[in-house]
Amino acid sequence: MSAGSEPSPTPGPWLSAEPEARFRALFRRVHAGHAVCADDEWLREPCREPGGELANRPIAWSRRNGPWRRVETLWVGAAPGNAGGRGGGSMGAHATRIPFGGDVAGANLDVLLGAAGLDRNQVFITAALNHLPAAGGGEPKPAELRASVGTVPSSIHLLRETVLASGAALVLALGNVALRATVAAGLLNGAERVRLPGKARLEALGFAREHVADWSRTAPPDPAFTAAWRAAWGQAALPAILWLTHPSAQNMSPWAGRETLFHVRMVEARDAVRGAVRKVLGREPPAERSPLPTTGIYALPEWRTQVGPRHAELDARWRDHGV
Repeated sequence: MSAGSEPSPTPGPWLSAEPEARFRALFRRVHAGHAVCADDEWLREPCREPGGELANRPIAWSRRNGPWRRVETLWVGAAPGNAGGRGGGSMGAHATRIPFGGDVAGANLDVLLGAAGLDRNQVFITAALNHLPAAGGGEPKPAELRASVGTVPSSIHLLRETVLASGAALVLALGNVALRATVAAGLLNGAERVRLPGKARLEALGFAREHVADWSRTAPPDPAFTAAWRAAWGQAALPAILWLTHPSAQNMSPWAGRETLFHVRMVEARDAVRGAVRKVLGREPPAERSPLPTTGIYALPEWRTQVGPRHAELDARWRDHGV
């Protein structure tokens, strides 16, 4: 596929396939250059280059991100967490292949999921960039988002196709980069160069943090995206978008006191997610968070031995704070 090419606006093999087949086709394009990934949809082994050597920046996009079926909610971050390892540790997504795993942001995300009555086996979690940025952590640079991913023209194209594959009713953009990338993904329209709208532009369009926006009215996607959505999902409405504060340790911390912004931001994000569940999904979220399942993603050895215990420790701190 050449740079800037788009999903066909008419029903083609990818769009007419069952949801699992759509995800599988996209997975194989994403990992096209990785020797062992094509037949390892759970990424039980790290990504390897064609020569067999470990990939410097393995891609966290697989069944570990969520089920390969239609989901109600799609969660979009900036880039996989590094758990403080800057690409060299054992707890970040580069090591476990589990997005938002092993660090405060991941544990905070689990709190938000639980507050909505959801868990990782029911949602799909992706990012503007699905591997560590060159700097080893932090937000990806625009040039990184424009670079190809396997045979997908760019990370923004990958996000566009992930939205289409998920069929979600609600996209939750975790932070500024996630919102900018999501809106850009709907506006490619065959452009040769990916353009990310700035935060001020998005606010001028009507996006507001912690408030649900009607994507089709606030920043209408291009006709090709809308046609592809209709081909895949019929007359279902385009997803609503909820712009949330990114749940990183710099924004929300289970160690902080209740009077601090680190606590207040978490409560605001939690309440916004619960409100979106009521408004968009039409159901009442649970009064209390349930314990995590032990199946699916939670049965992975990396979750049981590494990610899960760390998240449980941080979860207990939030519960002690009444969250």
